Amino acid sequence: MKRLTLALALAALLMAGCRHDNPEFSTRTMADSLCLYYSDGPDDPWPIYEKNSYSVAWPAAGTLSAAAQRELMGLCFDDSAAASVEDAAQRWLRRIWFTDDESLQGEVIGAIADTIEHSYVHLQSTCRTDSALATFTVNTESYGAGAAHGFYSSHTLTVDLESGEVVHLTDLVADTNGLCEAIARAVFDLEANRDVRECLFDEYQGADRMPMPADFFIDSARNGITVSYNLYHIQPYACGIPSVVLPVFWLSKHVELTPYAKRLFGPDSYIKE
Repeated sequence: MKRLTLALALAALLMAGCRHDNPEFSTRTMADSLCLYYSDGPDDPWPIYEKNSYSVAWPAAGTLSAAAQRELMGLCFDDSAAASVEDAAQRWLRRIWFTDDESLQGEVIGAIADTIEHSYVHLQSTCRTDSALATFTVNTESYGAGAAHGFYSSHTLTVDLESGEVVHLTDLVADTNGLCEAIARAVFDLEANRDVRECLFDEYQGADRMPMPADFFIDSARNGITVSYNLYHIQPYACGIPSVVLPVFWLSKHVELTPYAKRLFGPDSYIKE
């Protein structure tokens, strides 16, 4: 695999596990793996072997709202409608990832020999908490047999521990259109975002606004918001997952923070009216 820059940075930031400063919040680790074999028939010269595995931090019952649990389940297992997270996880394990032919049925096998080239998908999530927020980071690494390189992603979900609800960017910034303009300014004006600035696709060089980001997280010191984009969105694959740092004090000069954001970050973090 090539550079897992942001994924590794987030894993270090959010820790391999869950730190519990809030005694009412806890997680358990869910983990499992499954090997599959599938083909177009007995004469298929290129049968596919695939191994799917996951290890995720899942919140204890009652600590998140039902809506937040569904959103987290969708982020982890691409299934927000399952009756339970266990059901979603089992369907995820049995999913055939590297074909568009939905008629193929994967056969569960015990193991895949080391000599057999195979595809794989590995999902891992971690959790970091402070007194008010829980931040889940979901990293996925995958490789399709015969591909030139693998693929990876890193997504985050932040939960307000008092309400049990997910915190979205719209809860922090009143005008998301203005946020896209602020992100562009942060890319070109702030030294912290130099690596992003130097690796943009041509269409975003000198842009006065950036696309809406795929994800964000709040640093543990509540000094800033870091937004991120998917692979290939604004940069080539070789540059990794792009993330843009938005210090809150700087951000408050360019967009209006919501009352919730002002309470969350504190009066010393933003420009007072």
